[in-house]
Amino acid sequence: MKPTKPVMNTFLKLFGVVVMAVLVVACSGKKEKETPEDAMTELKDSFEEEKKDLKYELEEIKLDVEKELDNLDDKIAEATDQNKTLLEKMKADLNEKADDLDRAIDKVENSTKQAWNDTREFAAETSEDVKSSLKDFGEKIKEKFSNS
Repeated sequence: MKPTKPVMNTFLKLFGVVVMAVLVVACSGKKEKETPEDAMTELKDSFEEEKKDLKYELEEIKLDVEKELDNLDDKIAEATDQNKTLLEKMKADLNEKADDLDRAIDKVENSTKQAWNDTREFAAETSEDVKSSLKDFGEKIKEKFSNS
């Protein structure tokens, strides 16, 4: 069975529409030429945004540490002499972690693009260390005071 002329015409018209659509899509994807200045601005904006986000994350963790320190002060005030010694040791450890966070925040704030990879790695390690310490701290407190 041979295709009829109207069917062929319809087929050719559809084929033409598809070809035109493909050409329009392919040609519209061209981007304006990006100048080196545009690329540098984009990199700078990206660097500054990442720097700001990392600083914010570290500051949030610092707030968590400060909250735990406040809770610890309350527990120390109510603790027996035996527990006070343990809690004060835990507080000293937590204060060290807060100092580590302060150093990481300062390093992020003052980081240059050239030193950014090292700074980001340092901040990530500090963040993970402090998060782990906060978790351990919570477990120790729970364990100590659930047994009392």
